[in-house]
Amino acid sequence: MNKKWAIIGVMGILALGGVYWGYKHFTTKPVSASFSTAKTKLGDVKKVITATGTVNYPHAITLTFPTSGNSSSAGKIVELNVKEGDTIKAGEILAKIDETKLKTAVLEAQANVTTAESQLQNLKDSFNEKTRAEAQATLAEAQQSLTSAKQNAETSYLANQVTLAEQKVKLASNNLAKAQQGSDTSSIQSAQTDLNEAMESLTSAKNLQNGGADKALVAAQANVISAQYEVDQQNQGPTEADTKSALANIQIAQASLASAKADLNDAAIIAPVDAVVVSCPLELGQDSDTDSIITITPVGDKLEVDASIDQSDITQCKVGQKVDITLDAYPNDSISGTVNSVALQGTTSSNVTTYNVTATVDQNSDLLRAGMNANVNIIVSQVNNVLTVPSEAIKTSGNKTGVTVPMSSDASTGQANSNSQTSSQANNAVSSANSGKEGNALANVRFIEVETGLDDGTNVEIKSGLKEGQEVITATTSTTSTTKSSSSSGGLMGGPSAGGPPPN
Repeated sequence: MNKKWAIIGVMGILALGGVYWGYKHFTTKPVSASFSTAKTKLGDVKKVITATGTVNYPHAITLTFPTSGNSSSAGKIVELNVKEGDTIKAGEILAKIDETKLKTAVLEAQANVTTAESQLQNLKDSFNEKTRAEAQATLAEAQQSLTSAKQNAETSYLANQVTLAEQKVKLASNNLAKAQQGSDTSSIQSAQTDLNEAMESLTSAKNLQNGGADKALVAAQANVISAQYEVDQQNQGPTEADTKSALANIQIAQASLASAKADLNDAAIIAPVDAVVVSCPLELGQDSDTDSIITITPVGDKLEVDASIDQSDITQCKVGQKVDITLDAYPNDSISGTVNSVALQGTTSSNVTTYNVTATVDQNSDLLRAGMNANVNIIVSQVNNVLTVPSEAIKTSGNKTGVTVPMSSDASTGQANSNSQTSSQANNAVSSANSGKEGNALANVRFIEVETGLDDGTNVEIKSGLKEGQEVITATTSTTSTTKSSSSSGGLMGGPSAGGPPPN
């Protein structure tokens, strides 16, 4: 019996021990506060306006063949002396088109000038039987030429001339073949010459058939009109009106000649200044047209970025402000620039008004190319080498602005305790354990009023109130453990619950 009560007493003691152990380990624990801190440091603070823009050359020059819009003067590109990226000199020929038609036009225009000048000279000469006879003879000759031109322009005549020329070619070709069967070199050369002449005659006959005879007919008709006019003038004698008309003819012919010469000169694209070729999509053999363009930019021309700024920010943008330019592909490579123009007139699209701001890069970079999209940060205001803290460290208390610092930080000297965060956590735990209230967890921090300056959203300028190296709190987090309970507390080492029946 005594043994039984002894066992019950031991079990009771074990049960009380289990209850105590559970209380120590499963009851609610005090609030524990954890601080994230940073140190004040010297640095730069920038307030920027961010936008996107397009890179371009501000003084790019588009060059094309001036004859491109004139179908009668356009031709194929026969000379191309540059490619993209080349450096060129003023006066250098960059490209040329075929000049054959243009040279012919100059010769025809020169002939017209000569004719007009001759008419004026004849008008000035004395009118006599000799000049009248010459005028009549000229008219007769022109009429005869016109008659011949009409006959030569007849379809049947032209076809017959082509047929005869083809026969001569065939005969000459046969004669050459026979001569080549022998060994007489002189006979072969003579036959070859005959064949060449026959080929030329055939070409001439086909040219006449394909419009050459019609052109000759038009020219012959013009000569007849001119000759008849001269005869009439000789018969009537010179008049003021005749003199003015002759002078007008000269002026018209000279204008045509000048235009023809200009077209000939415009058969080449010539560099107007020392420059760099930005683009040159031309190819040899292609027709010159309005798309035949070479783009150049003067040597030393710096790239610009045109950016669209929202109307809410445009009043902060000024000429001369510095700009940081980056590309999405190279976000860590910043290119400096300067604002050179701010638009006064905005552009509205979808009820949103933006203004164009142009920034010139301070130094061209291999990263930038015309046509790229770029990110632009316009530096509205900036302070350098000032005391700064992270923006999230700034707090307000009533109408005061300041920061909170750990009590372990020596605010008077600016020397921070390197283990401040660990110390803060320990102090908070003790304070919470003693008080049991969360508010006492922050009892080991204090608020310091500061004077702030520029804030760029990341860092804030501190004008007074703190010193370099001083520790400030940027964030505070707190944790609280919860109570774990049971309807009964088991004994130590897995023994039975207190108050349970004793073992048998």
